[in-house]
Amino acid sequence: MNIFLTGMMGSGKSSVGQLLSKYLNSTFYDLDRGIEKRFNLSIKDIFQTYGESKFREVESELLIQTKKIENNIIATGGGILIHSENREFLKNERVCFLDGSVEELYKRATKKRDQRPLLKDISQSEFTKIYQDRKNHYNECATLSVITDNKTIEEIAKEIISDERFNF
Repeated sequence: MNIFLTGMMGSGKSSVGQLLSKYLNSTFYDLDRGIEKRFNLSIKDIFQTYGESKFREVESELLIQTKKIENNIIATGGGILIHSENREFLKNERVCFLDGSVEELYKRATKKRDQRPLLKDISQSEFTKIYQDRKNHYNECATLSVITDNKTIEEIAKEIISDERFNF
């Protein structure tokens, strides 16, 4: 069984996932990077050329394909839980929801604003609305929730692996 990391943009899914895979001697797979490889484009360019709906379609396809791999750490996109079929899939997996204060998540996420199409011109109040719309979905699928505020990537990764459900 794999470990899936969910959470908003800026929650640290990719950074935590990379370190977690080293600690657990497993492979790290980032669904967003997989989508970029599929299109041979950046996420920003995928959104501009094909639109968000095509992006979400491929995101769902790649998520389902993770059934073919075992004992990997998989970072999902922040919006993967928008679609109910993705939530149903993840309810049967080990899912760690990386959560934090909206202020901290917004601050981290907007550092890479140019790479994240949904953050192009977004205010903190608009970001808060997205967070509020998604938070119940994250909690619905989470096996474990970890608050990331004021923690290093190493502290977060160690907190995850200290939970016996998150060991291979």
